Amino acid sequence: MWIGTLFLFFSCSSRTVNSWVLRDVHSLDANIMITKQWLKQEQSNHKYLQKIMKKEMDYYRKNDFKIYKKLEGEMRSIDKSLKKIKSSLSKQIKLATKIKKRPSLSVFDSNQEQGSGKKGLFGKKKNNNSTTNKSEKELKVIQSLEKNSIVITENQSNYNRSKEALVGIFKKNKYRLVFIREQVKKWNHHLKDLSYDREKLVPTIDGFDLILSEALFKSADSDYANNIISLSKRIEKYNNDMDRFESYVINLESIAGKQANALVYLIKEDQEKKYEIKYKKDLIHYQKILKELPKLIESI
Repeated sequence: MWIGTLFLFFSCSSRTVNSWVLRDVHSLDANIMITKQWLKQEQSNHKYLQKIMKKEMDYYRKNDFKIYKKLEGEMRSIDKSLKKIKSSLSKQIKLATKIKKRPSLSVFDSNQEQGSGKKGLFGKKKNNNSTTNKSEKELKVIQSLEKNSIVITENQSNYNRSKEALVGIFKKNKYRLVFIREQVKKWNHHLKDLSYDREKLVPTIDGFDLILSEALFKSADSDYANNIISLSKRIEKYNNDMDRFESYVINLESIAGKQANALVYLIKEDQEKKYEIKYKKDLIHYQKILKELPKLIESI
């Protein structure tokens, strides 16, 4: 049986591989779109990486052939993985088009389209409902969808392992191989956590604004009112500083790319780009403000 043979082959494999979870044509389209975006980004990274590696491999070929062979092996793995992903993605797109143009080709059943079942089309149960009562053509399509998706996910893992291996090789030689998109993505995740902490201070700041209004209403010239006004200006400055930092991080991919003249670069481990220095300095300031603001308001 088509599906049984496929499951047997991969279950006996020494490595665990995952296929896409497909429940309907919409989930197929979603997986295709996500993979397209991933491939576009990594092909861009690859373009910058190739420029770096040409120079580095020329150097190590002459000065340390052992390292050269390691670099060459990882680059070959990266090239191979991207080609396989591109090819399999193209096949998935053609299959998706075929399924849409031929409604009689019942690849997805009604239960899947309603979103039932966590395993989707490729559930591994022996009598999986998603593959029973299917024609030979439908089973062929299902087999191809699964095979292609496994090739994609497996090679994405291989690609990421090789990228990490390159980072490790250069790290041993006291260099940082920086992928700006990944670096900035981590910083944006951190910013979301910090922004959440900032949001929790809103009621406290709103309470201070109320105190400010009352102080100004009673007597704008009193020492108490002047003290409140002074604190208000400091709080306003702090808010502006945090706004600038958040804006900086959101736009950092573009800023960093311009400074590095690329979105992937190699740098000595004891050196940093200006955007990195600024980020770290402003991050410390942002975190300090988050601690300082409540104390400042409580001091009234």
